[in-house]
This record gives sequence, C-alpha cells and structure tokens, in this order.
Amino acid sequence: MNNKLTNGDLPVFINKFGGTANAVIKQLEKAPGITVYALPPDEMTEAIQRAVDRGLPRIAVSGGDGTLALAAGIVANSNTEMAILPGGTLNHFAKRLNIPMDIQAALQLALTGTASQIPFGMVNDQLFLNTSSVGAYVTFVQTREKLENRLPYFVASVFAAVRRLYHFRQLNVRIDNQWSRTPLVFVGIGERELQLPRLGDNKHTGETGLHLIILRCSNGWSALSVAIQAMLRGADPLAREQQLEHAILQTVEVTPHSRKKWVTISADGELIRLMAPLHYQFHSHGLNVITPAEKDSAP
Repeated sequence: MNNKLTNGDLPVFINKFGGTANAVIKQLEKAPGITVYALPPDEMTEAIQRAVDRGLPRIAVSGGDGTLALAAGIVANSNTEMAILPGGTLNHFAKRLNIPMDIQAALQLALTGTASQIPFGMVNDQLFLNTSSVGAYVTFVQTREKLENRLPYFVASVFAAVRRLYHFRQLNVRIDNQWSRTPLVFVGIGERELQLPRLGDNKHTGETGLHLIILRCSNGWSALSVAIQAMLRGADPLAREQQLEHAILQTVEVTPHSRKKWVTISADGELIRLMAPLHYQFHSHGLNVITPAEKDSAP
C-alpha cells in the first residue's frame, strides 16, 4: 500500500474500514497498472482531493454508495474522471450504470473505459447519487439503531415504528410554488417505478430530474396505513387515490414544521445533519464516470 500519489498508475482508493475492503484489496494485490490506497475515510477524502487538485485524469474508488457519493462530491465539476470498483452490500449506483460486479471486470473497465456525464443531486452542499429522504423514515432508522443495542433487529424495528407513530411530525415541501405538508419526503435521481415488483427502482425510459414522492396523511396511523398499502399494492394506486403525490422537478425545498435549525436526512444510505431549509437541486452534468459502452451493457 502507498500513502503518496504516484505517477503513471491508476490510483484506487478504498475505505480500509469498509466491510468488503479486505476482499477487494486481496483481488487487486497483483493487478498491473494500479496503485491501491487503503485509507480511513478522512484520509481517503484528503487523498482524493489531492488527486483532483493535481489534475489527475482518472481515479478509481471502491466502496458502497455512501463511499462513492463522498468521492463524487470531490470529483464533481473537475477534470478528473471517476471509475467504480463495486465494494458495497447493495451497490445501487454501480448496478444502475451496469458496472460489472466482478472486481477484475470492473478494474478492466476502469483502466480502458470511457467516461459519461452522470446526473446527480445536491441537497445544500451534500452530493447524492441515488436517493435522499427526510422525515419519518430517517427518524425510524435513528430510533431503531439506538434500540438495536438492547433488542433483536426485528423487535427494535417494531418498537421504532410505534415510537415514530407516537411522535408524528410533519414537513413542509414546496412543489411548483405551492406548499404541502407531509411526514415523509423521498427524492430520487431520475424517474422511479411506482408499481410492484419494481417499486422504487429507476424507470428505464423515465424522465430526468428529481423524482419527488410525498405521502398525504394527517396522523401517524394514517401514515402507517399508506406505508402498508404501498408495500402491498405499489405507489401508483395510492397516487390515483391522492394519498401520494409525486412529480419530476429540477429543485425541491423542504423545511421542518418547527423551529429546528438542523435536520437529519438520509442520502445514499448515510444519515447526515444539514441546516434547514433543505434545498435540493438536480444536476445533469459535472460528474464524469467510467461506464460500459452501450453494446457491452445490453442484456
């Protein structure tokens, strides 16, 4: 492993504390043409920033969606291209771009592939690649994580859900210059499927922009009812019944229905505290990611 950026080789940055880091490092040990930097998150961030500041034409990053979003936040709007070596549990972003899940195949793409402009979102100064949510889901995750220290996962989830119903809170969301109140805000990059079994997945022929989805309910029990119906029926029927509202937008503004200055949001699976109000923006250009050629990624 190296701690300084070297010339010539493609630098591969890995969060050394990531769950799959050791497995990825082992597969890359003898790979030619690369230099691996396995670093703690803070040092990895600094190293990627140095690479961008030096004007390196391309870097590779291995990790899950949170790690990739962190790197993309540094690479965006620079002349540096980002290649991806999937190293997370779900790898939503890599799968959406048809990046090979096999590390050796992904490395070959990283070394020889060409870059495409990939859309992304910003919420205040935080970049996200897939989804962001505010409200009930975020507070549910926070409560569950606290309870998991004392209870099994399923029991903690049930208690967290009941507690969120008891402490029901609303958010204000501006849609086309009109304000709506909702307990849950979901924002996805690109249009999402609203019908089962692909509920929440990117729509292959969908519109570009921020896909905003909000629930319409006045109390905790109605929110639970809508959530259960969405799981059983999909979101599209709920939209027709006006229990759910959705739109493709370029910008979204969210404010808490309180005097709170800070709001905890979920962005690509990571919980982040940002100052209210929340300003979401869609960006169609500015992030260059190495992707397979269309003929290579076709099923």
